[in-house]
Amino acid sequence: MMMVVFVVTAGTCYLAEQNRRSNQQRLLDASFSNHVRSFLALEQNRSRAVKARCWALAQAVRLRAALEERDTEDLYENARTELGEILDRSGRVKGDEASGVRASFFCFFDVKGALLAPDGGLPGLGIDRSFTADLQTLQHALPAIADQSVCYFAIARSTRPRDLREVVLTHIRDWNGKNLGTLAVGFPMDKLQPSGEERQSGLQSGIWLARRFYSEALSLNDCRLIANRLVAAINRPSRAPFSMDLTTGPQLIFFQPLDAEMKLTPAYQVCLYPLAGSIREGRVLRWKIIGSGFAVLLAGFGASLFFAHKLSKPVDKIVAGSKENLTLRVQAEENLREKNEELKKALEELKATQQQVIQQERLSAVGQMASGIAHDFNNTLTPILGFTELLLENDGLLDDHDETRRCLEMLRTSANDAASVVARLREFYRPAVTDEPFPVVHLAKIVQQAVSLTEPKWRAQSQGRGVTFEVKAEIAAKPFVAGEEAALREVLTNLIFNAVDAMPKGGSISLTSTIEQGWAVIRVADTGTGMSETVRQRCLEPFFSTKGENGTGLGLSMVHGIIERHHGRLEIQSVEGQGTTFIIRLPLAEETGNPSERKEAERTTADSISVLIVDDEAPVLDVLSRYLRCDGHAVATAASGREALEKFRRNSFDLVVLDRAMPEMSGDQTAEHIRKVKPNVPIVMLTGFSAGGPNGAKPEVIDEILYKPVTLDALRGTIGRLLHAA
Repeated sequence: MMMVVFVVTAGTCYLAEQNRRSNQQRLLDASFSNHVRSFLALEQNRSRAVKARCWALAQAVRLRAALEERDTEDLYENARTELGEILDRSGRVKGDEASGVRASFFCFFDVKGALLAPDGGLPGLGIDRSFTADLQTLQHALPAIADQSVCYFAIARSTRPRDLREVVLTHIRDWNGKNLGTLAVGFPMDKLQPSGEERQSGLQSGIWLARRFYSEALSLNDCRLIANRLVAAINRPSRAPFSMDLTTGPQLIFFQPLDAEMKLTPAYQVCLYPLAGSIREGRVLRWKIIGSGFAVLLAGFGASLFFAHKLSKPVDKIVAGSKENLTLRVQAEENLREKNEELKKALEELKATQQQVIQQERLSAVGQMASGIAHDFNNTLTPILGFTELLLENDGLLDDHDETRRCLEMLRTSANDAASVVARLREFYRPAVTDEPFPVVHLAKIVQQAVSLTEPKWRAQSQGRGVTFEVKAEIAAKPFVAGEEAALREVLTNLIFNAVDAMPKGGSISLTSTIEQGWAVIRVADTGTGMSETVRQRCLEPFFSTKGENGTGLGLSMVHGIIERHHGRLEIQSVEGQGTTFIIRLPLAEETGNPSERKEAERTTADSISVLIVDDEAPVLDVLSRYLRCDGHAVATAASGREALEKFRRNSFDLVVLDRAMPEMSGDQTAEHIRKVKPNVPIVMLTGFSAGGPNGAKPEVIDEILYKPVTLDALRGTIGRLLHAA
């Protein structure tokens, strides 16, 4: 509370002080303006009287006549007569009691501005010889002035106004307005001082001329200070009053031109108003405010102590009551601490349980994924086992070369599809990054292959169940699309197997290929049990299945992923009890020629080269050797990295094909040693990992990477690219 009283009192004192300063400044400005205005009005009246007197003298007929006749003696004699009221014939000046104006000298100039002097010279006219040179400077300025003008001269180097002269220049004209000459009358400046009322207020005045300040009351040093300050103030656009500290105390200084129309050296009337009295009054008032504020502050402190004492009694009672409850509060804090420990322990147990649940969910997801992979492998292995058994059990089938070749092509296609499943499994734990576009494939051919590959399974199921399945392909158009053959075959294979599972009493499955509005469209329709709207909306979700333990829930989600990867769209139409239709839309691509012709061209364009094959698996060496020997290449094999280095040093090879994962010396190490022996030899690495190996990076010493299982077409294409680049 005492702090509040102190802040309120301090703020009140501050506002009072600001108000005092504002009022004092307003009163000071008003007083200064009144005094200066009164003084300057007197000076302006005096200046107008002087000009009027000189103008009347210039109209004298005798002066005009003397100038027209160029009679200098008569001119000055007549001038003494006309100026007799303010200047006697001896040249001594006397006061004009009526106007308060007196003259100290007079002279004449001709039309060209030359000074006219009588034979006796000018000293007798109140002009010293030293001042004559100053008058000579007017002859260049006289033609530029109007009928009447005023200028100022200093007749001595001092700071006293009595050494200044106000010179009124008046043109004398004839009756036709022709300029006959100029009358110059000089007046002393010693009367330019404040009157009695202004003098009592301390107001002083002076003249600023030619960078010097003239004043009777100020010292030489103060005059110099004011003169220097006025030089800067006069050059500013705003000529506002300013304050200065002089030996006589602080002064407020106001200045204005003596004659605004003056064409010659400008002179300024300067007024000095003392500020000491105002400052003294301000200090007294300030101490009064401080004293009042201190008294209010003491009273406030006393009142705050009184009220604090009164208010402290209830507070003391509250404190006494709180002491009684201190034990209860400590006990409550202890209970709260124990509860916090129990909650912390429960939270840790909950986190441990959550981790176990998450781990179980992960294992469950891995198990379902493994089940899905097994499902895909079983789908792929079914035609392999089926066609193999047909060839082994039916000797007569071997005699039919066309049928045998068709079965072998189906076996190769199924094996490639199995390799694609493995490749996608690799991409699951380490996604492959590739910018290579899809090749152009024949979609109608893929449809026919899917029907042929699935035939062993659905035919066996129909015989085992005692029902009839009819699977037919209707090729209304033969579109070409950009895609992966194995992935698209897997899409159709999954859809056919799902359709077979959805027809427990048998039925028909139709695969139709068409071209609609720039899209290649495949419709897979069945006459099975169909799906409800809820099942249709969720059937593409991973791990969602209506088959119970017999299903993994990954088939349709994988189908949807493959179609999206090919920039296509999948639509599902189903009516419960009537069947389901899957509509696949893929972007069309331009036909690029017969693939068999391209393979034949790759086979015939490669020259015979010497190849070193390195692999620790004998079946792989055997297959790769047969591949290359069939194309006419010379082949040498090595079962380890050390054996390969020995053969490479003894012989010259055009290409090296080596496995990455080998005992003792890996493929990376073997390739580095081969580079040291022959830096420019192309090296192809075989690997079963994704993205170049377990470390996820392609070695710098390797030119190309082939993923197992390696096909003959892939090996031929790689060799062709390397030889073409070399």
